[in-house]
Amino acid sequence: MPVGLFGMVMGLAGATIASQRAAHTASGLLATVADRVALGMAGVTLAVGAFIFLAYLIKLMRYPHAVVEEWHHHVRINFFPAASIALALVATMLLPIAPEVARPIWIVAAIGHAIGFVGVVSSWMGPRTIPVATLNPAWFIPAVGNVVMPIAGVSLGYVSVSWLYFGVGVVFWLLLLPMVIHRFVFEAPLPPKLVPTLAILIAPPAVAFIAYVKLSGGLDAGAQLLFGATIAFAALVAAAAGRIARAPFGVPFWALSFPSAALTIATLAYGEKTANLGVSYAGLALWALLIVLIAALLVRTMVAHWRGQICVPEK
Repeated sequence: MPVGLFGMVMGLAGATIASQRAAHTASGLLATVADRVALGMAGVTLAVGAFIFLAYLIKLMRYPHAVVEEWHHHVRINFFPAASIALALVATMLLPIAPEVARPIWIVAAIGHAIGFVGVVSSWMGPRTIPVATLNPAWFIPAVGNVVMPIAGVSLGYVSVSWLYFGVGVVFWLLLLPMVIHRFVFEAPLPPKLVPTLAILIAPPAVAFIAYVKLSGGLDAGAQLLFGATIAFAALVAAAAGRIARAPFGVPFWALSFPSAALTIATLAYGEKTANLGVSYAGLALWALLIVLIAALLVRTMVAHWRGQICVPEK
């Protein structure tokens, strides 16, 4: 039960939120379809999320040494805060359905992510030397993941706290981005199984854009900058689609899901704010592709598990 599976919950919750947004943007039959998909995805997210959280809790209780090994691993440690991000996304997903349930989940997520952020980032600054070659886009998760909190936090009334999380996330994105680009340019290529994590590059500016629009209430220069960065990184990831497709399937492939959902939500939000039908249609097209991607990932994951390729010891 690798800690990276929490990224699966992030992707499913993100796809649910994107479906809710698509239902709001679309009209007629398409809006009805998107609304039904959103309800179905919410059920799948809660079921899969409950299973993964319970399974990892059992792992912690029965095999604590395995969890400690993951915590001390240069790459896997960065996936621990994905659990709190997943909870924050579940809270966001539940806001229009059950706001009274969303609030306590968001509070737990916010506190948990603050603890995870300090724990992981302080480990980066610890006495051990971390090889530059282990740096990859997953490093954005613990620090830049802070920008997820305002998306539901503003609606729940925690505006000042949301600005705090937003500021931390954006500052660390600006700090980590040059390091990650340096690693891509001057170090050995990513291992094949980690190539899908390139998609994570899309998430920071996309989620920051969504959060900033929530906080500011409109499209100013900062929002335009963040959306432009989102499109730029989406284009770069699209250019690497061939490398991603050739990578061996594994848990890291779920890194495609949440960034794709964030790109979809950001595009739909931009289309709504600018009243640009072309952008809105592009967002709906991205939503359709996102649902196909999520379905494909679910099928591939079940097949891989049936073949004994998922949840097996690392060699």
